[in-house]
Parts: sequence; C-alpha cells; structure tokens
Amino acid sequence: MKIFQTNHLPGRTVQTSDGSEYLWFSGTDYLGMGHDESFRSYLQEGIDAYGLHFGASRNNSLRLDIYEEAELHLANWIGTPTSLLISSGMWAGQLVMKCIENIVHFTSSTSSVQYHYAPKAHPAIWGNNLKISGDHWIDWAYQVIDEIIHSSTNTAHVICTDAIGSPMVEAFDFSVFANLPSGRNIWIVVDASHTLGVHKTFGKDIYQLIEGSGKANVIMVSSLNKALGIPGGVIACERSTYDLLHNAPWFAGASPPAPGYIYALSKLLETNRFANVHTMLSANIDYFNQKLIAQDLFVCAPGYPVFCSRNPLLFDHLLGEQIMTSCFSYPSANDTPVTRIAISAIHQKEDLNRLAEVCNSFKSSFL
Repeated sequence: MKIFQTNHLPGRTVQTSDGSEYLWFSGTDYLGMGHDESFRSYLQEGIDAYGLHFGASRNNSLRLDIYEEAELHLANWIGTPTSLLISSGMWAGQLVMKCIENIVHFTSSTSSVQYHYAPKAHPAIWGNNLKISGDHWIDWAYQVIDEIIHSSTNTAHVICTDAIGSPMVEAFDFSVFANLPSGRNIWIVVDASHTLGVHKTFGKDIYQLIEGSGKANVIMVSSLNKALGIPGGVIACERSTYDLLHNAPWFAGASPPAPGYIYALSKLLETNRFANVHTMLSANIDYFNQKLIAQDLFVCAPGYPVFCSRNPLLFDHLLGEQIMTSCFSYPSANDTPVTRIAISAIHQKEDLNRLAEVCNSFKSSFL
C-alpha cells in the first residue's frame, strides 16, 4: 500500500509533501463541506459565541441550549421523533450497542436477546455475541426473517446493518424487512454514515421505510463527519430510546461535540444548505456517468458518488495520470484493498472529464 503525506486539506486537488499535485477523488467529504464558505462563516459565528469547546458533561447542571436546538433541527431533517448528538459516529453506534438490551427490555419483557449482524457490518455497530454473516446481504436478510418467524415469541431480536455497503459499494433493499412477523420485539440498528446527506433523499428514507412497516423499531446511527462535515455523530430514534441513552453513564461521562460546530450544523440545516449542495453532487454524478464508457470497470449504485474496483492495476494507473484515489485494507488490515473513487460536489466538469478519460483509457489498455 502506498502512503502519501500532505500539509494541505484536499479539495478538488491535493498537494503532497514532496510538492506533487493530483486531482483528488477520495475521502468521504461528499458534499465538499470542508471548503464551503457558508459553513466556514457559521463556524466562526459559533466559535465566537461558544468558544472552542465545552468542557463539561451534557448532563451537567449547566447546559448549552445549542445542543438541544440542533438536535431538534436534525431530527426534523432526518424525519425521526428525536436525535441525540454524540462526539463521533463510532461512539454513537457503540453507545447504542452498549445500551441496546436495556432498550429492548424497557419496551417488552423478553427472556433472551438474539443478535443478527449483516455481512461486513461496520465495527460501530458490533456488540454482544458478535458473528458476522458471510452471505450476500439479501440472502442474510431472508435468513434472519426466517429465523425470527420460527423463534420463540419470548425472544427479542436485534438486527445490525449498514445502510449501504462500504468500502465496496452495495445497495441494500430494506423493503425486505416488511416480511418480518408482526407483534414481535424486533430492533433494527442501521449505520447510515455513508448515506446521510449523500444518497437519494439523504438516506432519510431508510428510517421511514422500516418504521413504516410496523414490524420493527429502528435506531439509526451515523457519523456527521462525512457528508455533513461536522466532527460528531448522531443517534436518530424514538423519544423513549433518547431518554434511556441520555441517562446512560456512557453518555453522561463522554465529552460532547464542540459547540461551535453544532451551531454551524444548526444554521446549515436552517438554511437548507445541505440540500442545495446535494443538488450539485447529483449533477456531478450524472455527468460522470454520461462520460464514463468503462461502466463495467466499477461496482457502484445509482445516484451514489462512490465507484469501486478490485482491479489491482487501476490505482497505479490513475496515480500515473496525476489522479489520486484510495486503495487500502478496510476496516481490518486483513481485508482485500479496494480502489475507491469518490466524487464530490466541488468537482468541476473538467475534473470529471479527465477522470472519465483516464478510466476509459485504462479499460482499453488493460482489459
């Protein structure tokens, strides 16, 4: 694996420490918020108002109201009853998994809890009795449904899955969970870190789709430090779940996200900035797909800005043409490296033309 160093925040391009410059098509800053002037302005306002950090528990006797204000805006935007701001996406998932059995037993008296982990479920939603399925996602989902149908009604079930496959892109059909049996104590924990703010209706549709079937309770966890550019995480859930998590020692004892960033998040949601930038991202995805002839070179999903390949030659070919993507083992050091191309809202047509040209020439030369 090749490693490069830089002293500059990547944008459309990246300059490495040796002075080389590349077009940059990697990372998870899908909406380009790292270079967004509205974001920068709101962040400065937030720092001026709240300082650089809040050195206290969210459950302290003195509380900053900006957290609750932003949680309300975020819940309305996602379309969930409530949302809880956490210091990171990883901790959002782990907080839920530490408390999930208390949540399950609070809503219904059951004698046991059975866990169902989706193929390649992110470590953020790893918990008790961890056993990651090696099946295809849809086969795993149908197997889980069958197991629940034939299980004791006195058993609660916790289903843990990502909202979309990563690093190798794979779209999941969550409508399959409409086949779950009714009247059972079923919880679905969804990690939406790579869809929130990015895919279709910002990934918000997943919560409503599952919750709307009436077959399962949904807890959605997500990093905010990908598309939205906020160093923090969120848990979107029902009010009773919010209250249990808010009172948990793992929440009370953890530092909150920096309030200046949470102020910026609140303003960006108020002004609909994420939706406006998402329109630019969608236009870039469509434009690149129009220019790309080598469609079969990649694994991708409709309307999604990530294009993946396991071809070991592609990364070096792009690099030789001054285009930097990523190719490393994730999330485990033993995983097969994936060449991952990520398009952002700030890319220009000339960037996308060049990327498509090089990808098309790679197919002609090497395949």
